Amino acid sequence: MPTATRTIAYKVFTHDLRSPIQVSEPVWGGKTPFTLPSVTLDTSTTECAAGWNASREAHVAIRIAGLWPDGRPSRLFRVETDTDIIERGDKLRASTWEVCEEIKDLAPVLAELYAPFKKLGPALVKETLLWREALGRPLRDEVVVEKSLKAALKKRNLEWSLKRFDTARDAWDAWDARDAWDARDARAARAARAARAAWAAWAARAAWAARDAWAARDAWAARDVWDAWDARDARDARAARDALTIVYVRLMGWQAGEPDQYTVGIRDAYSAGLGVALPTGPATLGWAMEPAP
Repeated sequence: MPTATRTIAYKVFTHDLRSPIQVSEPVWGGKTPFTLPSVTLDTSTTECAAGWNASREAHVAIRIAGLWPDGRPSRLFRVETDTDIIERGDKLRASTWEVCEEIKDLAPVLAELYAPFKKLGPALVKETLLWREALGRPLRDEVVVEKSLKAALKKRNLEWSLKRFDTARDAWDAWDARDAWDARDARAARAARAARAAWAAWAARAAWAARDAWAARDAWAARDVWDAWDARDARDARAARDALTIVYVRLMGWQAGEPDQYTVGIRDAYSAGLGVALPTGPATLGWAMEPAP
């Protein structure tokens, strides 16, 4: 009697083992091996449908799910199943998978992701691993965060003051109240322009032009990498995406300036426990620590 073929694939979860795409509760506690609860498998031609999704290649799984989808480093696992699978595009789906092993050394995986960038691939691997470490917030030191943010402002040529907020939500509320920034003459249009300029100055306006330059030369590679770098559920962690974009485009010579201009300070701040940093008033950078675990 023939034996069932066992399929090997790779699946990504968030740092706390939730789905990186859908809002959900943690799937399990992290101990392997673990068999995912059986679900109804959609056998239609739809690429995204009911079932547990995975990818045949590790770098594809990372590209689809992201390196830090919720603002913290995602986790990659090798999974296997001997049940029926449906393959649609870059995705496999099955009614269940056995989660066999966490892949902790991502350097070879990233090398495959960055293969189209040839000689600059190793530099991107190194920078990405450093950002993943920083977004894990291994330390908690408010003094280091403040010092690092001052270094980031200096590197960006911004003579701004710092304002500490108790929570990230408080900082975002201050940003959302940007129409009141110019309360002296209460001109909403002027306030809005000032707010947009402040955000552009802090949030790597140069990175937007860099993305355009990159896409104009290699749109497919750019799209794939930006998918992996994006932080869909954490606006603050997009600092990593912008910094990496600047590094690549400037190393390629497509844009003038120092490759590390948007890395200095801000990455160290995240590593020390920064939760969010954004303009919260005229020439003011608001910041808050990541909540304690």
